[in-house]
Amino acid sequence: MRDLLRAAAGVRLTLPEYETDFYVTVETVDGPILKTERIQTFREPGSPSWEAFDAGRWDEALRIAAKPSAELARFFAQLHAVGSGLHRLRIVELPLSPYLIWELNFLRFRAEAGEDIRVLNAVAIADWEQAHGAMPELMVVGSQAVYEVCYDEGGTPVGAERYTEPKTVDDIRVQVKPLLDQAEPFAAFYQREVEGVRPPA
Repeated sequence: MRDLLRAAAGVRLTLPEYETDFYVTVETVDGPILKTERIQTFREPGSPSWEAFDAGRWDEALRIAAKPSAELARFFAQLHAVGSGLHRLRIVELPLSPYLIWELNFLRFRAEAGEDIRVLNAVAIADWEQAHGAMPELMVVGSQAVYEVCYDEGGTPVGAERYTEPKTVDDIRVQVKPLLDQAEPFAAFYQREVEGVRPPA
C-alpha cells in the first residue's frame, strides 16, 4: 500500500481539516468505509476512557467506554441505511500491548453499536508487509477518498494525507478487502484473547 501511496499525489491535512473533510465526504459515501489499524500503541488525548486508562484507572476506563452513545449508534445506522458501514481491520501482535488491551475493550462497545470489526494477527501479514511495506493507518471512504492518518512519534494523531485519484482509491481498496475477509470476527478474538484481561498496573 505504501508503494501505491508514494506514487500518488496527496494533500496534507491538519487534524481538524481531516476530521471535517472526512465527515463531509461520508455524507455522500458511495460504498463501504474500510479502516486499517496497524500501530500497537496510540495516544488518544481527548478520549475520557483512554485518559482514565492512561492514568491507571482501569475500572473507570471501562465504565466510560460502556456508556451508550446514541450519536455513534445513529452514525452507524446512517451508514448501513445507505449500504455502507464502517469496517475496521485491527492488526494485532501477541502478547497484546497494554494499549491494545484497552482499545479492544473499547472496541467491544463500538461493535455493539454497529461497527464491523475484524482482527488479524500480524504474523499472518508478514509476507504481505515484506512485499508492500508496513500496513499504513488508512480510512478508505467508498470510491471517493483514501486518508492516510499521520501520527507523531508518541502515537498522537496529527492529521492525514488525502488521496482522491480514482485509481489510487480503487487499488488501495482492492488490497485491503482480502485482508478484511481473512481476518477473524471481533467477538471470537475478544472472547479468546481479551475478555477478563487487565493491563499491567
